[in-house]
Parts: sequence; C-alpha cells; structure tokens
Amino acid sequence: MAALPADRRSRTELPGVMWLDPILKTPVTGGIPGNSHHLAPDVDALPFVDRRYLAQDPHHEAGRWEANMVGARGCPYDCSFCGAAVSANPDITIRTRDPHNIIAEMHRLRDTGVTAFRFVDDLFLGARRVIDHMMSAFTTERVGDWAVWDATGRINVLHRASDTTLDTLACNGLREVALGIESGSERMLTLIDKRIDPDMTKTVVRRLTERGIDVKGYFILGFPTETPAEIAATVLLVRDLWDRTDPLPGRFRASAFEYRPYPGTPDWHRLLAIGRYTAGQLLDYSAVDLTDAGVDESLRERDEFNFSVNLQLSEAPIDHVRAQLVALTREQHARKAAAA
Repeated sequence: MAALPADRRSRTELPGVMWLDPILKTPVTGGIPGNSHHLAPDVDALPFVDRRYLAQDPHHEAGRWEANMVGARGCPYDCSFCGAAVSANPDITIRTRDPHNIIAEMHRLRDTGVTAFRFVDDLFLGARRVIDHMMSAFTTERVGDWAVWDATGRINVLHRASDTTLDTLACNGLREVALGIESGSERMLTLIDKRIDPDMTKTVVRRLTERGIDVKGYFILGFPTETPAEIAATVLLVRDLWDRTDPLPGRFRASAFEYRPYPGTPDWHRLLAIGRYTAGQLLDYSAVDLTDAGVDESLRERDEFNFSVNLQLSEAPIDHVRAQLVALTREQHARKAAAA
C-alpha cells in the first residue's frame, strides 16, 4: 500500500489505472517507466487471502462451506468483448500458481471447515499444461476424497482433452465448469475471436455432463452487428443444451447477459473507429430494471449485472435483446425450481 500515491493527482504514476479525462472526455491510462512491477508480483510469494475482511467468503451453500480461490493471473486469449483480453492488458504477465501453493491454501481453509472451492480465474481449466500440472498434484493429495470444486474453462481446450483427462477431473472432485459459450452464431463466434463453434460446445458439454460434472454456460445477447436471427440461434443453442443434458448425470444451466463495451478491448477500439460513438457514450453505464418495477423471483440477485450503455449496438432493438434475456433467465429459474 505504501507504493500508492497519497495525492489523487499522482494517479498518472499508477500503472494500469484508467479514468475519464474531465476535459477531453476520453479514457486515460496511467503509468510511468519503472512502475510496471506492481502489476506482476511473484504470484506464489503473495500471502494467502485474509478472509477476515470478506464478509461472505467462506459462505455456506448446499450443505458445505465454500470459498473462492484464484489459481492464476492473466489470460492468453483475446476475446474481443472481454476486459481480460490479452491485447487490453499489455503490461500483465500471465502467472499460474504452483499446485502445491494452491493445495496449501485449500488445506488451511479445510482446517476452518471449508470443503468446497470455486476457482474464479481464467486459466485453471484454460490451458492443457495447467490442467495436467494441477491434476497431478490433486491426485497425489487425494483432493477428490474430501473436497469438491468449480472452475472456469475453455471450450477449445476441453474439446482437445482426452477421456482420461476428463475422468481425472471428475475423480479429483470437479463439480462444475463455467464455460464462456457466448453465442450460437458461427459468425459472431468468429467475430469475437472465441475459437469455438456450436458443435464443439455441444460435444464438450455432453462429455462433461456424462461424467456427472455440471456445466454453467455464459451467453451474451446484443453483440455489435448481431442480428435478431443470430440472437435466436443463441436461444436455440441454450435450449438444445438443456434438452441434451436432461438425461445425463450432470446438469447444464445458462446465464445470459446484455452486451456492454469495456475500455481497451478489441470491441472498444472497433466501435470508436466507426465514428458513430464517443468514449463518453460507451462508458455511460446505467442500471437496467428487467422486472418492469415489479417483483420477479427469477431475476433476484441479478441487479449487479443489469447495467447498460443503452445504445443499440446490435441490429436487434434493445427491447428485443432484453426480452430474450428475461425469457432465458425465467426459463432457467423454472428448470432449477422443478429439479429441486
């Protein structure tokens, strides 16, 4: 903390800190030579998170105490909409924690009663070498005998994984994988540089759920230039994945969001290059009420995700995008309630 300037006027010295210039109304990123080391300290030398300052971590859910974990920093992919895109973070060094460092933190949490873990970073199941390295250590430590865990994953990486690798993940306690599926349109998937297609997604979801591993799919509606037909393809893909996995041991659930641009991403630069929007417009986030000011149990706890710049960036009207979003959310809620 001593490295942070006490005077807010010195924020230009802070690497990677972004703000809106009050006069020019354009994004400004701070940083001077010699300060980039603040962005990439040795990830294994960092102390474990002091959870006394986290009111809801660990938290009790489904009969277990559960804690969030971070296994890596940074992402090597360049998905055009994502704030973690490698091109949007040129000063960030990708770092993966040593498996024994991760297991040591898990054991410390286990001593407090935690037996469920959620890895929230991009790389835990996002690179083959990381998966192999982590699972070798998990197998040796017999993590699957006492813990369950969730993680984010990459569809293209898991698509190449062998049956043996997926079996090992299941045996080591993998409970759910969160996958950025994003769209059912091949054009949109190519445009956002996702490096997947709908058939690949279907295969990966089937292989995971066959092994009793749940899958949470993230979807985005309203990408720039996306047509109503392409949004319909995404909705169709969600329903197809529900139908395909209903008979299988693992379950599939969908979480859909309205598209919004983030500074520094490839999409951000594309949108500015069009000349139709200003940076101020693209940063003008505001809350969106998806319930028409009413009480809707299916949309509870989504308020923190319901914000928008209220610009029609897709070919579909904003009201159409939000209507499809609400329909999927309500349908997913109904499916969860029926399965309970």
